[in-house]
Amino acid sequence: MTVRVVAATWVLPGPDAPPVRGGAVALEGDVVVEVGPRAVVEARHGPAEARHAVILPALSNAHLHLELSHLSGKVPGGRGLVPWIEALLAQRTPGGSVEEGMARGAAALRAAGVAAVGEVTNGLGSGPHLAREGMAGTLFHEIYGFTEGRAAEAMRAAAGMRERAGDLGPGLRVAPSPHAVYSTHLGAAAELLGAGPASIHLAEVPEERRFTAEAAGPFAELVLRLGLEPGALRPFARSAVDAVAPWLGPETLVVHAVDLDDLDVAALRRSGATVVLCPRSNRHISGLLPDLPRLLAAGIPLAVGTDSLASSPSLSPLEELVVLRQAFPAVAPSRLLAMAWNGAAVGAPAVGRLAPGSAPGVLSAPLGAGAPEDPFAWLLEPGAARPVEWLARHRPEIPA
Repeated sequence: MTVRVVAATWVLPGPDAPPVRGGAVALEGDVVVEVGPRAVVEARHGPAEARHAVILPALSNAHLHLELSHLSGKVPGGRGLVPWIEALLAQRTPGGSVEEGMARGAAALRAAGVAAVGEVTNGLGSGPHLAREGMAGTLFHEIYGFTEGRAAEAMRAAAGMRERAGDLGPGLRVAPSPHAVYSTHLGAAAELLGAGPASIHLAEVPEERRFTAEAAGPFAELVLRLGLEPGALRPFARSAVDAVAPWLGPETLVVHAVDLDDLDVAALRRSGATVVLCPRSNRHISGLLPDLPRLLAAGIPLAVGTDSLASSPSLSPLEELVVLRQAFPAVAPSRLLAMAWNGAAVGAPAVGRLAPGSAPGVLSAPLGAGAPEDPFAWLLEPGAARPVEWLARHRPEIPA
């Protein structure tokens, strides 16, 4: 197969290598052959097609709910998580609009430069749409049921659903997961988290801490309205993180992590879990943001997600990072972009690095006039959405 060489103003190989000004990428089909200075790559592989652009690896969206795409702009926020959940439940309807929304959402992921996802699903219906767009990653199949009996029934039903769904396609796996400490029985959550790859919404708002520590507040009222016997509701942990900390591990995604104290941060660091930040969703629902500098200082692995279109205006990881850059200007833009290159967190380890011999997905972001001194800062410039073009697709069947 012919090797194609593409040169650019800047080439960003990924989080483990410095940017290359006047760099080039050699591609054999979708496989990266070499990355480096243009003169070196051309000497080995022939003349390059030149682009006034930034070349970078494809992105990972580590937390989304594609099944809610049809609710874009329809669920108001600003009153807290429980009112938002109740508004969401009132809007959810089955039918063609859900399928159409998922199809549009999956295409929007591709247009945003996403190659890997951490999709949270109730019915696995998003799988075919993600496969059609060539996505890799994990479908986290959520288990609900705050009582032991309800959770056990939900786990049996979910197992049958996964069996009927069969293989979703190359690069996509399914991992049963708890939803949250206020919606999944603690015993079931422990079993699911301890079994392997899993995701859990955790410490999204301070009210979760009151629920676990005092059995009071909006979440207590919610589970009682949903049918829990009052006598069954008791305090069970110091915080949401504390409730599940023994079962968190390197294959766990902890989503949100907004309301953390020092003990929570220490527990997350010890666990090796990856924290997935969804700042636009947090801002829409509660007006709060995660303490990014604190998480970075603790050395906790990080990724970025958009959450659903019911709480975020788009499925673009870069647009999430713009919000974090505005909120935390002292954090280097290169450190922010690394969060969108954490394909390993969702089971797609090739995504996010232009490693020779792999097919991670390669993007080109066209530059306007001039050339930025800092391509990371340029990509995350507030108010300037950066369109991307695909130079090469991610091929999950090619090992990282």
